[in-house]
Amino acid sequence: MADAIAATDVESVWRGVEALLAEHETEPHHVRHVCRLSLEIFDALSGVHGLGTSDRFCLEVGATLHDIGWALTHPDGKGHHKESARLIREHVWIGWNACDIATASLVARYHRKAMPDLGHDEFGLLPEPDQARVRWLAAFVRVGDALDRRHIQRVSRATASVSGTVLRVTAVSGWVIDTELDAAQRKGDLLRGLWKGEVVFDTVTG
Repeated sequence: MADAIAATDVESVWRGVEALLAEHETEPHHVRHVCRLSLEIFDALSGVHGLGTSDRFCLEVGATLHDIGWALTHPDGKGHHKESARLIREHVWIGWNACDIATASLVARYHRKAMPDLGHDEFGLLPEPDQARVRWLAAFVRVGDALDRRHIQRVSRATASVSGTVLRVTAVSGWVIDTELDAAQRKGDLLRGLWKGEVVFDTVTG
């Protein structure tokens, strides 16, 4: 996986990302913040998930575009995660392979509501290794999204660590972030399913 990014035309893909954001996204500060938090958790847990550079890029794209479906489901946003996935899947990408496109779309698809399920066509058709990476990447964006639950960027950064059987995700903030931590407890469901020990969410001042 680590070498696959060399075959990706990152600049062309990112132009596609920016085009989708410009057309559909109304809260760019929120999605970019969620992306950064998700990547920070990914990086901190690299020794746990064992994913590579191309996987990280799929997370970056999927997290950045996770809410573009709101534009098509306004005002209540019902089903926007599915619309986000569809918009990513149907976009004409240049310099990006079909497997990574599918992965990024599913990262957006699973940022909320139902977790990855073999009964979902797009997920069930993936080979098992790709299903595993979708689960991990979606777990990170679910937590990253939770840590900006109010869309006001109260968590300045996120980190994670493992001690024995405990996986700890720590939100750094100078604010009271009970809302964000409560959301992380709920949306940490997928991460808990992947980690066989205890998953803890806490905060430190910073």
